[in-house]
Amino acid sequence: MVLHGLLPKPLPADLITVGQLVTHPLHPERDSFYSQKAHEEIDELNDYHIQLRYRDVFSVDSEGRFMTNYGAKFDLGRVYRQPNLLTVAAEQMIQRTSQDPRRAFEAVCEDPEAQEWILERSKEGKDFYLIVGVTELKNAVFKRAKLQDAGASKRLNELPIEKGANVPRAVRRDSTLGLGTEAHLSGVFGMDVRRITARVSRPEVPHLLDDIGYKWTYFDIPDSTTKEQLMVGLGAPLKANELRLMLNLSDEDVKENLDAISQLSLDALSAAASPMLRPSSPALRGRSPSPHPALRA
Repeated sequence: MVLHGLLPKPLPADLITVGQLVTHPLHPERDSFYSQKAHEEIDELNDYHIQLRYRDVFSVDSEGRFMTNYGAKFDLGRVYRQPNLLTVAAEQMIQRTSQDPRRAFEAVCEDPEAQEWILERSKEGKDFYLIVGVTELKNAVFKRAKLQDAGASKRLNELPIEKGANVPRAVRRDSTLGLGTEAHLSGVFGMDVRRITARVSRPEVPHLLDDIGYKWTYFDIPDSTTKEQLMVGLGAPLKANELRLMLNLSDEDVKENLDAISQLSLDALSAAASPMLRPSSPALRGRSPSPHPALRA
């Protein structure tokens, strides 16, 4: 079974579901909407596929983002010149895919609360997207992979991922998730993401050339004195490369490092404020008291 569009990094499974509207597919926590009113209809449209003992081979780009997945039975010609390969073995691969993305899209848009959310994003000029498929891996383990026999065969050598490797942070051995050992990761690794475009118009205004390729639905805007309508179009699936280019891992690393430094600073302030430490304590003067009187100066 082929993954949906491979994400450049795994996402927590509790942040993403089929039928969800998001302003950034890789950061659903920032701004998203899920229609409780359309939940049952969306769920009925979903097809489920579960595969046990799932295996795959991922390539990683120079910035440490997942780039392509090749499958356990990969084409040697496609991976031969890839310098940065990882194998993944997961207990389960679970896919949830809408069998009728357009109907799921229309079910979401028929929710008045969804229409309000879409209208606000269109006024702000923000891009947004609809999730119509999710691929989730359970207890996935990643290893460094290199072709044996200089690529004369499809056999792979597997080694633990080295500390500080240029790969997604979640799969590093020095990750907080891994704690210095092989990380067993569960999360979303692939998605079917559809671009959504929306704007306010009048029924007699013709479509634009850029509207070609979208599937449109129309809604009256309440209390509109000029009989305006909300036009919402469902686009084609985003490709894995488009998703990959949406993520700047260097910026994320900086943010995570700053968060860690901030936490250390808070811990230091908390310790300094402790009633167990007095201003005259040697610990606050940058040295520790001697453990034995005979060793004191």
